[in-house]
Amino acid sequence: MRAVQSNRLSRKALLRSSEVAGTLDPCAVLAVNVASFAGGLVLALSMSSVALKLLGSVLITAGIVRLFLVGHEACHGSFFPAKILNQVIGRIAFLPSMTAFSLWDVGHNVAHHGFNNLKGRDQVWTPYSKEEFDQLPRHRRIMERVYRSGFGWGLYYFVELWWKKLYFATRKEIGSGRVKYKLDSVLVSLGASAWTTEVALVAYRTGQNFWFLAMFAMFIPFALWNTIMGFVVFVQHTHPSIAWYHSRRQWQEARAYLTATANVRFPLRIDRLMHGIMEHHAHHMNPRISMFALRRAQRRVQRHAGADALSYRITWRTYVDCVRRCKLYDYTNHAWLNWHGEVTARIARGDTAPAS
Repeated sequence: MRAVQSNRLSRKALLRSSEVAGTLDPCAVLAVNVASFAGGLVLALSMSSVALKLLGSVLITAGIVRLFLVGHEACHGSFFPAKILNQVIGRIAFLPSMTAFSLWDVGHNVAHHGFNNLKGRDQVWTPYSKEEFDQLPRHRRIMERVYRSGFGWGLYYFVELWWKKLYFATRKEIGSGRVKYKLDSVLVSLGASAWTTEVALVAYRTGQNFWFLAMFAMFIPFALWNTIMGFVVFVQHTHPSIAWYHSRRQWQEARAYLTATANVRFPLRIDRLMHGIMEHHAHHMNPRISMFALRRAQRRVQRHAGADALSYRITWRTYVDCVRRCKLYDYTNHAWLNWHGEVTARIARGDTAPAS
């Protein structure tokens, strides 16, 4: 585990150094993202060319992703200055990704940000130990192999996160049951119904096949959304040099919110289109930092943390290496394993600082 340097940067100081976005910039971002989603729907539903319909699917997907990131920011209370605006706009922005606002809050803000990379608390891409994997039913072992094949991100996000935890989640899955979880799930259902109704009306009025239109206007974008989200959350907290923990004491000493996350750069600067969410150390140090200030905050974190804050540009080679190594995890000796339990990467150990 990477040692934590003594020159620490306070979470509160990092937030104070980041300007408040105000209202104008968030409104502009929201308008652009809504326009992308709506424009994509127009192309997918009204154009006769399959190529233009596919372009519409891409624009809808971009709208879903970026509106989700607006909702994510609002759920942290950092998109608008006003709490009520964050709660209302956040719920609306989450509708295209069919995400229940309060369920995202408990799963992401509480569990993930409170305990990232701590087994038993964080629920996102948590690796099994070899013993745990061997005890899984055969069908579940097959699913885990698919998830970690390098191409199973969309299926993982759809099944393990969205279906189980972000839409009418049961008490068994999230540990509690509240009325607001059900109400937000109903709101998502109403949004999905409105979306479906629009597609059906256009199909009826234009004589197009409903399922053909739904494929471009709904199914392809939603599948791409799950794939993108599954991939992003995988690379943010999975890497041969990133540790996972079952000991809360070790997790605290390592300051996992800094050392167990990665700042990943994509080719063609695609990460610049994702509202700063890849500036992940700064985001985990203080989720209240606005998307408009995350890049500057990340640079400051990198200066203070140095090698403790993993930052790299992802390529096909680095990604394949990560997928090949990161199948299972030895929580006792802090090492990544392959499916046979053979060590593929040992986490570098160093003197850990006491918990702050």
